[in-house]
Amino acid sequence: MSKFNAQILTPEGSLYEGEVSGVKLPGTLGSFEVKANHAPIVSTLEKGEVLVRKATGGDTTFTISGGFVEVNNNKLTLLAESVEENG
Repeated sequence: MSKFNAQILTPEGSLYEGEVSGVKLPGTLGSFEVKANHAPIVSTLEKGEVLVRKATGGDTTFTISGGFVEVNNNKLTLLAESVEENG
């Protein structure tokens, strides 16, 4: 399974950091999923749910208020004003 690093940041600090196999995001123009070796991208995000597929197995979801995501060199960085882990 291919994996990459993901980090979810708020103004208060890092809420999640780890190796993942995919991250599904609520893009402004529609939802999309980032996988390993994704092309570099910067995108705006709407309020909605982020699904993190952990490399070790299992999923975690977060609700975000909107924000931005950058993917470059197998590193995803999500910036949001507010993030709440759903469990």
